[in-house]
Amino acid sequence: MEQNLILINGEIMPLEEAKLDYLDRGHIFGDGVFEIVPVYNGRCFALVPHMENLFDYTIKTKIPGIYTVGELIEFHEALLEATGLTSCEIYTQISRGSAPYGLGFPTQSIPELIMFALPVDRKTAREKVTNGVNVITVEDERWASCDINTLNRMPEVMAKEKAIVGRAYDALFVRDGKITEGTEASFFVYKDGILWTHPDGKYIHRNITKRLLKERLSGGLDLQIMERPFTKDFALESDGAFLCGPRCEFVPVTKIDRSLVNEGKVNPVVDKIRDAFFDFVLTECPDKA
Repeated sequence: MEQNLILINGEIMPLEEAKLDYLDRGHIFGDGVFEIVPVYNGRCFALVPHMENLFDYTIKTKIPGIYTVGELIEFHEALLEATGLTSCEIYTQISRGSAPYGLGFPTQSIPELIMFALPVDRKTAREKVTNGVNVITVEDERWASCDINTLNRMPEVMAKEKAIVGRAYDALFVRDGKITEGTEASFFVYKDGILWTHPDGKYIHRNITKRLLKERLSGGLDLQIMERPFTKDFALESDGAFLCGPRCEFVPVTKIDRSLVNEGKVNPVVDKIRDAFFDFVLTECPDKA
């Protein structure tokens, strides 16, 4: 097994053999879309809904569809088998392909598919956030179609770097005085026995983990979810807060812009949600051993 591999247009090869055309529109214009799938125990988690999202992104951006959802699923399984990775994330990117320079859609181009696996040490990552993390807020200046995962991610890059420089775990975007989401995760607060989060829409990334919480986990935990915009003050006055997403899973938030949430303590409800999620993952992706 070799972990240092990449899949390009259906072919798996060593990274050192991979080549990028300098006229690829994803490279020049960010003209492409992406999706990230978490892998547990050598199995892709929620692969079908993730790929359905990716397929929908190509439709909305009018990138010609040259692969079916079924083929994309097969590529994931082939890449996992070739790399031998059991705990990782698989990044999938589809660009409009190479064409002569120009903003308008080319009359002829073949979309380019790139996939690779990133090893993840989830045990260590979970231990680091068990007692909660600090986040900062930044103005949400992203474009008005955040529900499409495009390659244009400069606002997220700048926000994440600001968080890193400020020794924070992540940044929360704020638009019109209301918290929208984190750079790669949804944001929830627990207040008055209810989970609050910003409603889905054009300013919110599609989030399979958030969808799982809403559709599968909340009922078993007897938790009501209210999708309504709220301010930073509302979050600071809550009984607990957390980030959730395919990459970070569930991360308790105990401080926002140097102000404590729930006196800096992780609410037990957040721990219950995390435990329910981990149990669900093990059910869907059992240890092959």
